[in-house]
Amino acid sequence: MESTAPVVRDPAPDRPAASDPTTAIILKLRGSQNLGQATLAALVAFVLTSAGLAATLGMNHFFYGHLVAAVLVFAGVGVKYYLWGRWLRARRGPALVAAQPWRARPARLLRARSRHWASVVEVTEGGVATAVRVTALTRAHQAVIARTGRVWVVGPDRAGWAAVRVDGAHEALPARALNRLPGGGGVGVDAGDVAMATARDQRADVLFAVALVLAGYVLVVLAMFTLDGQVGKAMLAAVGGLTGVVLCLAPVLWHTRRNLRLPGLVAGAEWSRVEISLAPWKARADGTAKVVATARLADGGVRTLRFASASVELLGTIWDTGEAWVSAEPVPGGYVAVGHPGYPPVSLARVSE
Repeated sequence: MESTAPVVRDPAPDRPAASDPTTAIILKLRGSQNLGQATLAALVAFVLTSAGLAATLGMNHFFYGHLVAAVLVFAGVGVKYYLWGRWLRARRGPALVAAQPWRARPARLLRARSRHWASVVEVTEGGVATAVRVTALTRAHQAVIARTGRVWVVGPDRAGWAAVRVDGAHEALPARALNRLPGGGGVGVDAGDVAMATARDQRADVLFAVALVLAGYVLVVLAMFTLDGQVGKAMLAAVGGLTGVVLCLAPVLWHTRRNLRLPGLVAGAEWSRVEISLAPWKARADGTAKVVATARLADGGVRTLRFASASVELLGTIWDTGEAWVSAEPVPGGYVAVGHPGYPPVSLARVSE
């Protein structure tokens, strides 16, 4: 997926980072995914399942075991938001990007972790190198940094909090400056097919959610049939809890299920440029949107692209450039991957006349 053409635009250096509409949308979505709301959701789930246990078993040791499990869930939520979460201290990040513009600075990866853990990036400014811990840096982001040798930075503030943006993306990734550079040199990262890295991550998200739910049901059913009656009753409450989880996940799984075929489309891609105009759309809480787009082909033909779960990042780049690349000839009734050569956002669309 290579191109010598400038397929994405740099952020404006003379305006606050949050003035980018796509960045502002993503910040709003991340702000709604804060620690307080996650804790409240876990608390509500605990109260409901506890009520089910109390009704079936009474206040016995099964209930207290459930209490211990709930405490562990609360601890897990806290750890998740500390190690991987978006703006842990929500006021700092939005305040930075609302007040300061992006600055392009030379960068290299010192520690490349998975997107569920924090990576470390060395950023050089004024001849001084600073190590910055960045959360939610995907393999595609890492590949772009390895190829371009730069990132866009806002901050850090007095406490060391900063925001980092990668070429081709719009999200202000939360970051924090470290007191010293870690030992050792930079790490080697495959700067190859960036779109494939994104496609595989999106497929993995769907498969993981499905596997987690199925594993939970299998565990509950096995416990019901192999343990005594009292535990079986407790497992009935667990079934109710799992069903609640499934109902919460079902809408997201439904509109992202087609991402399972996205890596296959990217793997055999012969990318071609098309002009695209977007119909009005509204972002979902998971950072995707249902969108209808009109694609104008190089030969003058017109196709309609229907996105069931287009990423806000991709839509923002299309809005900036008025164009995108499709992975194959857009034949009505078929599917294509849509993205920009060498940059992370990629989504699946169905083609119609």
